[in-house]
Amino acid sequence: MKLHRLTLRNYRGITFRDIEFPDRGIVVVSGANEIGKSSMIEALDLLLDAKDRSGKKEVKQVKPTHVDEGAEVTAEISTGPYRFTYFKRYHKRPVTELTVTAPAREQWTGDEAHDRVLAILAETVDVRLWEAQRVLQASATSPVDLSGCDALSRALDVAAGQSVSLTGSASTGSGLSGSEPLLIDRIDGEFKKYFTSTGRPTGEWAAAGKHRQVTADTVEACRRAVAEIDEAVARHGTLTSDLAAVAAERDAAVRRLEAARLRADAVAKIAGRLEQARVLADAAATSHAAASAAVDERHRLAAELARDEAAIVGLEAELVQAVDHEIAARSALTNAADAATAAAVDVETAQAEVEAARTVVEQIARRGEADSLAVRIKKIDATDAGLRTAAAELGEIRLTDRSMRLIEKAAAEVDVATAAADAASARIELVAATDVAVDVDGEPVSLPAGDTWVTSATSPTEVSVPGVLTVRVVPGAPAAHTGEALEAKRQVLARALDEAGVVDVAAARVLDGHRRETAALAQRLQAARDAHAGDDDVEALRARLAQLRADLPAGESPTADQARAAFDAAATAHRQKRTAATELRDAAATSATRAAELAARSEGVRTAVASARTRMTTLADRLERGRATAGDDELTLAASAAADRLRDTTASVRELAAEFDGAHPAAVTAEFDQAAAHEALLSRRHDELAEQLVRTEAELGVYGTEGRRGRLDEALLEHGYAEGTWLRLKRRAHAVMTLRSVMARHRDDARQRYVDPFRIEVERLGRIVFGADFEVEIDAELRIQSRTLDGCTVPYDSLSGGAKEQLGIVARLAGSALVAKEDGVPVVIDDALGFSDAERLSRMAEVFDAVGGDGQIIVLTCSPERYAGVIDAHRIELTAAGQPAGAAFG
Repeated sequence: MKLHRLTLRNYRGITFRDIEFPDRGIVVVSGANEIGKSSMIEALDLLLDAKDRSGKKEVKQVKPTHVDEGAEVTAEISTGPYRFTYFKRYHKRPVTELTVTAPAREQWTGDEAHDRVLAILAETVDVRLWEAQRVLQASATSPVDLSGCDALSRALDVAAGQSVSLTGSASTGSGLSGSEPLLIDRIDGEFKKYFTSTGRPTGEWAAAGKHRQVTADTVEACRRAVAEIDEAVARHGTLTSDLAAVAAERDAAVRRLEAARLRADAVAKIAGRLEQARVLADAAATSHAAASAAVDERHRLAAELARDEAAIVGLEAELVQAVDHEIAARSALTNAADAATAAAVDVETAQAEVEAARTVVEQIARRGEADSLAVRIKKIDATDAGLRTAAAELGEIRLTDRSMRLIEKAAAEVDVATAAADAASARIELVAATDVAVDVDGEPVSLPAGDTWVTSATSPTEVSVPGVLTVRVVPGAPAAHTGEALEAKRQVLARALDEAGVVDVAAARVLDGHRRETAALAQRLQAARDAHAGDDDVEALRARLAQLRADLPAGESPTADQARAAFDAAATAHRQKRTAATELRDAAATSATRAAELAARSEGVRTAVASARTRMTTLADRLERGRATAGDDELTLAASAAADRLRDTTASVRELAAEFDGAHPAAVTAEFDQAAAHEALLSRRHDELAEQLVRTEAELGVYGTEGRRGRLDEALLEHGYAEGTWLRLKRRAHAVMTLRSVMARHRDDARQRYVDPFRIEVERLGRIVFGADFEVEIDAELRIQSRTLDGCTVPYDSLSGGAKEQLGIVARLAGSALVAKEDGVPVVIDDALGFSDAERLSRMAEVFDAVGGDGQIIVLTCSPERYAGVIDAHRIELTAAGQPAGAAFG
C-alpha cells in the first residue's frame, strides 16, 4: 500500500491542503504546531473507516467552524494490483466517490464505494501491519506490537527458510500468497464451535451440557418427589404408634400432678401460720427497740448536759488568756510597721542616688562613642578623597585593557611584518668617511665620521648627498609586497596608539602600568572605605555624631573610673538599704500574721463559749420536756414489759418454723413443678403428633393422584439420551482442544525460528544508533524485551524515553525492510525523536537513509532540524495558507 496524494478541504482548521507524496523513500513533512500535521493521518483513517453520514464523535469533531461547509478528504492510493482515487465529504451534503484506475477502471458512489474500498483493503492490505507501523505523539515510547501482522510473518517465514505451511504440505518453491486457508485457521474455527476464547464450553457442546444438567436436575427432582411419598408412609406409621404411647404417658402424668398438688396445699397452710407468727414477733421487737431507745436517750441527754457545764468553765478561762495575747501582738505590729515605712523612704533616696550616678556613666559612654565615631568618619572622608583622585586620573586615561591588547597585537604584527620585510628587501648601509649630511626620502640624516646608518628598502627609497649625487633603490616585487604589508600593520598600530592617546608602544605600556596601579589603588581604597563604613550610611553616622555631641553636658566631667566607682558605691548602698527594708517589711508581715492569728483564736474561743451555752440550754429544755411526759422509772418499766412480749412471740416463731421444715417444703414444691411441667410437655407433644398425623394423611391423599413414579421413569429415559449426546460432543471437543494445543505448540516453535531474522534486522539497524555491541532480546510476539549495551542488559520498560522512542522507530523500520514489496505499508512517524540528543539524531538519520528502499516512510514534524541529517529525503514544508511552501529532495 502506498499513499500518492492527500487533499483536505475545510477539515478542522485547514481550509485547503493538497500534498503529493513520492512513491518511495522518505518524506519529511514539517510545519508549526497546530498547523494540522496529525490531522492528515486522522483524515486518512476517517476516509477509510467512517461513512460519509456517520454520527461518530470522531466525525463530528472535524467539522470546520470557520465556514458552513462539510469536511472533504481525497486520497490517491495504490495497493496490490489496485490504484484508486477515493473522495468523501462529511457533515453537509455528504458524498462518497471512488474511481479505480487499475487493473481495470471502476467507478462507485455512496455506500457501495465505501464497501468496495473495504473489500480492496481486506484483500490486499495487512491492517494490523498498517496500524503497527505508526509512531504517534501519544504512544512514541510504547513498545511496538507486530505479533498479528500476517505480511511480516510471511516475510519472516521466507527469511528463516520456512517454506512449509502449517497445513503440513511442502511448498513447491513459491511463497505463500496470504490467501490460502491454513489448517490452524480451520482448527481454530472448529475449536470455536466448542469453546470460547477463554476455554469455556460454547455452542452445541454448551447446549448439550446445559440439557444434560437440566435432565439430571429433573431426575433428581422426580426422585425427591417419589422419596417424599415413601417418607410420608413411614412417617404415618411412626406418628400413629408415637401418639398412643404419648397418650398413656399423659394419663400417668395427670395422676402424679394431682398428688403433688395436695401435698403442696398442706405445706402452704403451715407457711401461712408461720408468717402470722413472724409478723407478731416483728411488732414485739419494734416495741422493745423503741422502749430501750427511749431509756438510752434519757441517759445520754443527762450525761451531755453535765459535760457541757464543765466545758463552759474551761472555755471562759481560755478566752481571757487569748484576749491578753491579742493585745500584745497588735502593739508589736504597730512598731514593726513604723520601722518598715522609715526603711522604704531610705530605699527611695538611695535609688535616686543610683539613677544620678548611672546618668553620669551613660554620658561618659556617649562621649567615648562620639570620639570613636569622629575617627571613623575622618577615615571614611580620607578614603573618599583618595577615590575621587583615582577616579579623576582614570578618567583622563583613554587607554583600556581592550585597547592595550589591540596595541600589543598590532605591535607584534608590526614586528612580524618588519622581520618579513627585512628578510625580503635589500639593506641600505651608509658608512661616513667624514662628517656628512644626506637626505633619505627627503628627510635629513647627519652622519658623523665613522658612523653607520642602515635601513631596509621595502619601498622605493631615495638617498642623496645634496649637490653631489642621488641614489634611488627600487625593491623587487616580494620586497614591495612585504613593505606594503608592513606599512598596513604600522597604520593599524598608529590608529590604535592614537585612539589610546599615546605616542608609541613603550609609552602605552608605561601608561597601562600606571592605569593598572591607579585602578588597584582605587580598589584598595574602596575596600578600606567599605570596611570603615560597613552597612551604615555615612550621612546617618554624621547625624548620630552631631546628636551625641549636642546631648553631652558642658563643663568638665569626672573620669570613667570615678563615675563607675561612684555608681558602684551608690548601687551597693541601695542594695543594703533595700535588704534592710525587705527584712523590716517581712518582720511587719510576720507581726501582722501573728496578730491576725491571735485575733482569730480569740474570736473562735468566744464563738465556742456562745455555742456551748446555746447547746446546754437546748439539752436542758429537751430533758425537762421528756421528764414532763414520762418519768425515768416509767420508761424503765415499759422497756421490761416489751422484752417479755418479744420472748413469747420469738418462741412461737421457732415452733412453727420447726413444723414447716419438717414438712420439706422445697421437695414438695420441686415435685409439683416437675409434675406440672411433665404434664404440660406431654400434652403439647400429644397435640403436635395428632396434628402431624392429620397433615400426613392429607398429603398421602394428594400424592396418590399425581403419578410421580411415571414422571421419574420418563425423566430417567430423557437424561440417558442427554448424557450420551454430551459424552459424544465432549470427546469431539477434547479432540479438537488436543489438536489445537499441539498445532499451537508447533506454531510457536515456528514463530521462535522466524524471530531470528527480525532480531538480526533490528540489531543491524540498531547498531547504527547504539554501537557495535548493541543486542536485543525479542519474544515470540516480536516485542522487544530488553536491550544490551557494553554487556549491560536493561529491560525495555526501564529504558529512558529517548531510547524507547529510538527502538520503536528501529523496530518499525526493520519490519518495513523485511516485508515483501507487495505487502508493504507506509511507515508514519508523527513528531517523534523529541527525547533524542544531537548525536542520536544524527545516527537515526543514518538509519533512515539505510532503509529508504522501495518502501514509503512519512515523517511529520514541527522540528525539521531533527531530520536534517537524512540525505535521501523529500522535504515538504506546510504553511498556514494550507499549501506546501515547497518540496526538495535531500
